[in-house]
Amino acid sequence: MEYFVKIMPSAQENLEDIIYYIALDSPDRAASFAKDLVASISNTLSTLPEGGAKHKGNIRKISYRGYTAFYRVKKYEKLVEILHFVNLSKPLVNRGIDFERID
Repeated sequence: MEYFVKIMPSAQENLEDIIYYIALDSPDRAASFAKDLVASISNTLSTLPEGGAKHKGNIRKISYRGYTAFYRVKKYEKLVEILHFVNLSKPLVNRGIDFERID
């Protein structure tokens, strides 16, 4: 049975930042990259929700072309919540991402 993959508001904000950053160099590529990022990760997680590596606590991570999605799985709800999309070239703490504060 497939899981539903939900992009949380924090991850949506990250996507908007990614689109903006890529658009500075290649406006034509920005939106299509974000679409590919979401599609690839969502397709994987809908069928293999625990396929990503464990990160911290109940948070897992999975990567696509230099970007990492941090997510959690809610097994009984058949739900994957994508919490953040980031380029890990900068530490998470410098981005204001604190997994200790996530329910």
